[in-house]
Amino acid sequence: MDEFEEDQLEPLPIDGLMIPRVRLTLGEPTPFHQVKVGEQAYEYEKSYPIKGHGATLPRFVREQMGAGRKPLLIERPTRYLVYLDV
Repeated sequence: MDEFEEDQLEPLPIDGLMIPRVRLTLGEPTPFHQVKVGEQAYEYEKSYPIKGHGATLPRFVREQMGAGRKPLLIERPTRYLVYLDV
């Protein structure tokens, strides 16, 4: 499990939402199965291309938040990796 400090989080505005994001823009976009930010653990769910995520990423995030889940994005060179709290 990869761990990140809370001060590594940056808000990413997407369609009126502010989603927490960790920027890891060097290297390949390989997803980590689980990550931890502070005391909160997250599990990999899916990824979206940075260019062209359009309405699909905001819609997915809204659905998850509506179900009581907390999203986390990890920004890789070409994709957003979406994690949800466990």
